[in-house]
Amino acid sequence: MKRITFLAGTLLFGLSCSNSWADCIDLSNVTNWSDINTHKIIMYQNSKAIAVLEIPYCTILKSSDLRLVKDKVCNWDKIIISGVVCDVRKVEKL
Repeated sequence: MKRITFLAGTLLFGLSCSNSWADCIDLSNVTNWSDINTHKIIMYQNSKAIAVLEIPYCTILKSSDLRLVKDKVCNWDKIIISGVVCDVRKVEKL
């Protein structure tokens, strides 16, 4: 009985942790972005907001030039902001 409880607890813990790492979104059709603050942006497809990206160690200004390194962006992927390679700490689908 203890073994089943341990396995069930381990499985639930593993699934809850994997959700925090599994957030990915296809941003290949992004048409625009706007800033929430200097470390968080909203990505748009036409006029629909599709994702929020948290980029803690780079400053994002309204005049910043953003370039994606790849189309599908996940937590801890890279993005280029005005020529500087930055980490995307968190991707949140909207």
